[in-house]
Amino acid sequence: MANSIQGIDHVLVAVRDLDVSQQAWSRLGFVVTPRGEHPQWGTANHCIMFAGDYVELIGPVAAGERADQLRSFLSAHGEGIAGMALACGDAAATSRDLRAAGIDIGEPRALSRPLRTPEGDVRPQFAVLDLPPAVMPVATAFACQHLTPQLLRRPEWLDHPNGALAIKSLTIAVDDPEAARGPLETLFGAGATTATDNTVAVHTGHGLLLLARPDELSQLHPDPALDEPPPAPATVALSLAVADPDRTASYLRTRNIPISRDNDGTVRVAPERASGIFLEFARA
Repeated sequence: MANSIQGIDHVLVAVRDLDVSQQAWSRLGFVVTPRGEHPQWGTANHCIMFAGDYVELIGPVAAGERADQLRSFLSAHGEGIAGMALACGDAAATSRDLRAAGIDIGEPRALSRPLRTPEGDVRPQFAVLDLPPAVMPVATAFACQHLTPQLLRRPEWLDHPNGALAIKSLTIAVDDPEAARGPLETLFGAGATTATDNTVAVHTGHGLLLLARPDELSQLHPDPALDEPPPAPATVALSLAVADPDRTASYLRTRNIPISRDNDGTVRVAPERASGIFLEFARA
């Protein structure tokens, strides 16, 4: 574990309308948490929680710098994955270690947000550290230290009818996957990346990042929606681990969700059903 980084903590999905997105992801068989607010950012969210990571649906709802950034992303790219958070055990240590490695990086900042629960409002606490392109050239990212993790892991939020268990991988379109290997090994540790003919796999410690050139994405995710990928860098696909893909497929069919499957049984849902994301359910 380099720089106190423990792997993928959560993925941020930019959405235009939180109510519409909450309904869409619920129909896909996810338990979606109550709405949370970020007053200091002008944003709000719903989350899809797993035992060790989660997906955050986040949208602009008021004035604020982060809200304006989301509006710019949505205007330029439409709905989709706008960034990711990496779990860290100690955000201050991550900052110190990266500075020692010659990276110009700031200090962690405190973040909290109100969250409604059946027992009343609670306030999860975090320490977050923005990661510059010098160490994370393939995506907008920050390191996130959870100070009150128990507030986000209610048992009833973890039992998803579609069987989803965890984030397995993210696929990112980049112009030169090989060029990203050095910076990413500075962040995740020497030997964290491996290359094949078509991709670079980044072993984060919890979940994979799969880097591919835009014209090669269809080799990883054969679907017409990826025939014209967005300009790189862009995170285009999210793979979730499930215990039984057949059960997931059966559930989605009962909800009249169109799916496709490949030879290993992976279940695929088109981006128009999942906030612009090419969504996969693969065997854990």
